[in-house]
Amino acid sequence: MAAANPWDPASAPNGAGLVLGHFIASGMVNQEMLNMSKKTASCFVNFTRLQQITDIEAEIYQKNLEIELLKLEKDTADVVHPFFLEMRFYYVAHAVLKPLASVLPVQSPKTLQLHLRSVILCKA
Repeated sequence: MAAANPWDPASAPNGAGLVLGHFIASGMVNQEMLNMSKKTASCFVNFTRLQQITDIEAEIYQKNLEIELLKLEKDTADVVHPFFLEMRFYYVAHAVLKPLASVLPVQSPKTLQLHLRSVILCKA
Protein backbone atom coordinates (compact mmCIF):
# COMPACT_ATOMS: atom_id res chain seq x y z
CA MET A 1 0.00 0.00 0.00
CA ALA A 2 1.34 3.39 -0.98
CA ALA A 3 1.73 5.99 1.71
CA ALA A 4 -0.13 9.28 1.33
CA ASN A 5 1.95 12.14 0.02
CA PRO A 6 2.33 14.63 2.90
CA TRP A 7 2.90 17.50 0.47
CA ASP A 8 -0.35 16.92 -1.44
CA PRO A 9 -3.22 18.51 0.54
CA ALA A 10 -5.82 16.48 -1.35
CA SER A 11 -4.31 13.13 -0.30
CA ALA A 12 -4.33 13.74 3.46
CA PRO A 13 -7.59 14.77 5.16
CA ASN A 14 -7.28 17.71 7.49
CA GLY A 15 -8.93 18.14 10.88
CA ALA A 16 -11.93 20.04 9.60
CA GLY A 17 -12.57 17.39 6.96
CA LEU A 18 -12.41 14.62 9.56
CA VAL A 19 -14.87 16.41 11.89
CA LEU A 20 -17.31 17.14 9.05
CA GLY A 21 -17.03 13.53 7.88
CA HIS A 22 -17.87 12.35 11.38
CA PHE A 23 -20.89 14.70 11.58
CA ILE A 24 -22.19 13.52 8.20
CA ALA A 25 -21.70 9.86 9.19
CA SER A 26 -23.57 10.38 12.46
CA GLY A 27 -26.45 12.13 10.68
CA MET A 28 -26.13 15.43 12.56
CA VAL A 29 -25.36 17.23 9.29
CA ASN A 30 -26.23 16.26 5.75
CA GLN A 31 -24.68 17.38 2.47
CA GLU A 32 -27.55 19.79 1.70
CA MET A 33 -26.88 21.70 4.92
CA LEU A 34 -23.23 22.00 4.05
CA ASN A 35 -24.05 23.21 0.54
CA MET A 36 -26.45 25.86 1.90
CA SER A 37 -23.85 27.16 4.32
CA LYS A 38 -21.20 27.31 1.63
CA LYS A 39 -20.84 30.93 0.67
CA THR A 40 -18.06 32.98 -0.82
CA ALA A 41 -16.60 35.67 1.34
CA SER A 42 -18.25 38.97 0.48
CA CYS A 43 -14.96 40.86 0.68
CA PHE A 44 -13.60 38.82 -2.21
CA VAL A 45 -16.79 39.28 -4.21
CA ASN A 46 -16.58 43.04 -3.67
CA PHE A 47 -12.88 43.03 -4.50
CA THR A 48 -13.56 41.19 -7.75
CA ARG A 49 -16.42 43.55 -8.58
CA LEU A 50 -14.27 46.61 -7.83
CA GLN A 51 -11.51 45.20 -10.02
CA GLN A 52 -13.98 44.69 -12.88
CA ILE A 53 -15.33 48.23 -12.45
CA THR A 54 -11.80 49.64 -12.47
CA ASP A 55 -10.93 47.70 -15.61
CA ILE A 56 -14.09 48.89 -17.36
CA GLU A 57 -13.47 52.51 -16.32
CA ALA A 58 -9.91 52.30 -17.66
CA GLU A 59 -11.22 50.91 -20.93
CA ILE A 60 -13.84 53.67 -21.17
CA TYR A 61 -11.16 56.30 -20.49
CA GLN A 62 -8.95 54.78 -23.21
CA LYS A 63 -11.84 54.78 -25.71
CA ASN A 64 -12.66 58.41 -24.83
CA LEU A 65 -9.06 59.37 -25.54
CA GLU A 66 -9.19 57.57 -28.88
CA ILE A 67 -12.47 59.34 -29.75
CA GLU A 68 -10.98 62.71 -28.80
CA LEU A 69 -7.95 62.00 -30.99
CA LEU A 70 -10.17 61.06 -33.92
CA LYS A 71 -12.26 64.23 -33.48
CA LEU A 72 -9.07 66.30 -33.42
CA GLU A 73 -7.85 64.60 -36.59
CA LYS A 74 -11.21 65.25 -38.25
CA ASP A 75 -11.22 68.92 -37.23
CA THR A 76 -7.69 69.53 -38.47
CA ALA A 77 -7.82 67.31 -41.56
CA ASP A 78 -8.93 70.14 -43.86
CA VAL A 79 -6.22 72.45 -42.50
CA VAL A 80 -3.34 70.08 -43.22
CA HIS A 81 -4.68 68.68 -46.48
CA PRO A 82 -2.27 69.50 -49.34
CA PHE A 83 -5.00 71.14 -51.43
CA PHE A 84 -5.86 73.63 -48.66
CA LEU A 85 -2.20 74.26 -47.88
CA GLU A 86 -1.59 75.05 -51.55
CA MET A 87 -4.58 77.40 -51.66
CA ARG A 88 -3.40 79.15 -48.50
CA PHE A 89 0.08 79.54 -49.94
CA TYR A 90 -1.38 80.99 -53.14
CA TYR A 91 -3.47 83.56 -51.25
CA VAL A 92 -0.58 84.56 -48.99
CA ALA A 93 1.80 84.88 -51.94
CA HIS A 94 -0.79 86.89 -53.85
CA ALA A 95 -1.28 89.22 -50.87
CA VAL A 96 2.48 89.69 -50.49
CA LEU A 97 3.17 90.21 -54.19
CA LYS A 98 0.18 92.46 -54.96
CA PRO A 99 1.83 95.59 -53.48
CA LEU A 100 4.89 94.85 -55.60
CA ALA A 101 2.73 95.08 -58.70
CA SER A 102 2.30 98.81 -58.11
CA VAL A 103 6.08 99.26 -57.86
CA LEU A 104 6.82 97.35 -61.08
CA PRO A 105 6.73 99.28 -64.32
CA VAL A 106 3.28 99.53 -65.82
CA GLN A 107 2.62 96.42 -67.81
CA SER A 108 -0.43 94.85 -69.21
CA PRO A 109 -2.48 92.98 -66.58
CA LYS A 110 -1.98 89.73 -68.47
CA THR A 111 1.83 90.04 -68.36
CA LEU A 112 1.73 90.98 -64.69
CA GLN A 113 -0.49 88.02 -63.90
CA LEU A 114 1.86 85.64 -65.72
CA HIS A 115 4.83 87.15 -63.87
CA LEU A 116 3.10 86.68 -60.49
CA ARG A 117 2.20 83.09 -61.30
CA SER A 118 5.77 82.27 -62.31
CA VAL A 119 7.05 83.72 -59.03
CA ILE A 120 4.49 81.75 -57.06
CA LEU A 121 5.27 78.51 -58.90
CA CYS A 122 9.02 78.98 -58.38
CA LYS A 123 8.47 79.26 -54.62
CA ALA A 124 6.19 76.21 -54.47
